[in-house]
Amino acid sequence: MLESIISALSGPLLVKLALAAVLLSFFLFLRRKETEGVMLGYALLSALLALRDVAFAALPRPSLFAASDLLVLAAIAYLAVKPFGTSWILWVAISIDLAAAPLVALDALGVKLGVPPALIQAAAAFPLAATAIIPFARRAEADTPVRTLSAKTSLPLAGGATLYLAAGILLGRGAPIYQSLVVPLFYGLFFAMALLFVDIVQGQLAGAVEYYEESVDSLYDLLLAAGSAVRTEFSLQDVLDNTIRAVVERTSADGGILLLADEFEESVSVRAAYGSFPPPFKLPETLPRTRDRVESFVRHARFRLGEGLLGEVSRTGKHIFVPQNGPESPLPDNGDDEWLKVGALIAAPLIVRDRIIGAVAVVKAGDGTFSERDFDRCKLLANFASIAVANSFSFLEAAERSDIEREAAIAENVQRTLLPKELPTVAGFAFGAFTSPARGVCSDYYDAIQTRADKVLLAVGDVAGKGVAASLVLVMVRSILNLITASTKDAATLLQWVNRGITGKVDIDHFATLGLAALDASTGEIEFANAGQQPAIVYRAEADAVQAVEIKSVPIGVERATTFESRRFRLGRGDILALYTDGIVEAVNAQGKQFGRKNLGASIQRCRDMDPDQIVERVRADVLDFAGQARQHDDQTLLVVKRM
Repeated sequence: MLESIISALSGPLLVKLALAAVLLSFFLFLRRKETEGVMLGYALLSALLALRDVAFAALPRPSLFAASDLLVLAAIAYLAVKPFGTSWILWVAISIDLAAAPLVALDALGVKLGVPPALIQAAAAFPLAATAIIPFARRAEADTPVRTLSAKTSLPLAGGATLYLAAGILLGRGAPIYQSLVVPLFYGLFFAMALLFVDIVQGQLAGAVEYYEESVDSLYDLLLAAGSAVRTEFSLQDVLDNTIRAVVERTSADGGILLLADEFEESVSVRAAYGSFPPPFKLPETLPRTRDRVESFVRHARFRLGEGLLGEVSRTGKHIFVPQNGPESPLPDNGDDEWLKVGALIAAPLIVRDRIIGAVAVVKAGDGTFSERDFDRCKLLANFASIAVANSFSFLEAAERSDIEREAAIAENVQRTLLPKELPTVAGFAFGAFTSPARGVCSDYYDAIQTRADKVLLAVGDVAGKGVAASLVLVMVRSILNLITASTKDAATLLQWVNRGITGKVDIDHFATLGLAALDASTGEIEFANAGQQPAIVYRAEADAVQAVEIKSVPIGVERATTFESRRFRLGRGDILALYTDGIVEAVNAQGKQFGRKNLGASIQRCRDMDPDQIVERVRADVLDFAGQARQHDDQTLLVVKRM
């Protein structure tokens, strides 16, 4: 036997073993390029072929070789169908084939079973049919290299195996021409499959490289388009317009829209549109079907979350892909006009840190279609568009914060120049004041303007709003007061002059409340006029009681023709006058309770024996103790005058 094997190595066996060895090495190398294990299966099949050839050289019985062919066909059927998933049809075909193999082997050993040999050989038709039909029928699922290989080679492989079996029957499996020519050609069929697999892998790799190059180019265009808006003067609308334009162009769409979410209203609205966009949602029946009206409707469309296709994308964060319009598609019918027909739709959410901020939607008009590559490209661009839009919001927020801080610094400097550097010195009277901003810049104002040795005009005001605009109102008020205080007119008239000076010069959002108290130190008389300011508080030392001087009126800056009233009263020795803004009495504690005018009066009464500068500090401490850790929302100002 050994001598027969050695002698056979110099003939066809050597060729067949060499081919099997090459196939084994090739398929072992290729198994690293796929994950289904099919290449490893072909490598094992190559080893099986080599062992069979060695066995045939030792025991040259054609019937045994025929039995081994049935095993080889079963293995081929399994490897061809495996990438698509095995089925009962495959297992039935393999079972019939494997059941016939031992019958053939028994016949080779001289055991007669009474079954015609032709009938036994017919069992080979079942795995051949499975090899040809199943991969070919599932060729639409050929999305991996091994599936593509199976789909492309199923018919040639089955056809080659059929010719191989036919040659064995006609020539005889022991014939030299069969063993030296037909069998090696059959092995060459597997070698061709291996080469085709390499070509498929390289083709898919080239396609992947091309796809990623296009994706990188698309991302570059998107980021360039989004970034171009910040080169000079930043505009969020430019970012949105450039973003949707890049998405439309890179998905080969006819048009698209970008929607942003409104969290408070739980809706999304169209913020940018590009190209021709037949609406993929139902238009109102009352809307005229003209291009201008429909385009205008689309550009201003708003959807509740979950409403329609676009509202659903914005609510769930799931993509919608309608590659082609048809009877089963969810796309609406808005009319017979060609420009209203949607051929295909891709809608992708804009998501940042698990939060849906909007969506993009692109369409093909008419009979247009989208491919899977277009869908993948749109999803990729939507992910980066989310980042671009979110960064734009962050940029705007940072710019706005920077503007606010810059404006606050300017306003703070302006305010610092408005407050009096020191309070007047008047015989028989002493003054004290403090002001405290609630947040950053204070919009409160106080002043003590001494026009003569015994004449002082006290002012306390509060401008609506913050920032530079509010500071400009304060500048106007202070400038007018300094111009008119030398007049002999009463405090009510002075208020009317200030009101006329700023009404119409500022926005209605920047009106101001203002209280004036004209002090005549020679008599101790106070004339108090009020324009929407808090009532003045007067502590009477003789009665040891607190009273309020209240005058109902509107703020200055509202109506030019407004007239104001004034009240006159006299301060006796030990009496105290307090002018203040609403931030004092409206200071709240953790329970939401306000400090109130009653507590302010009680605080001043407790400090009746102190000097005014001590009184204001004591009141300030009382307000802080009352409020505790509760955040205050209004500025606090207090101006006190006491007759000594």
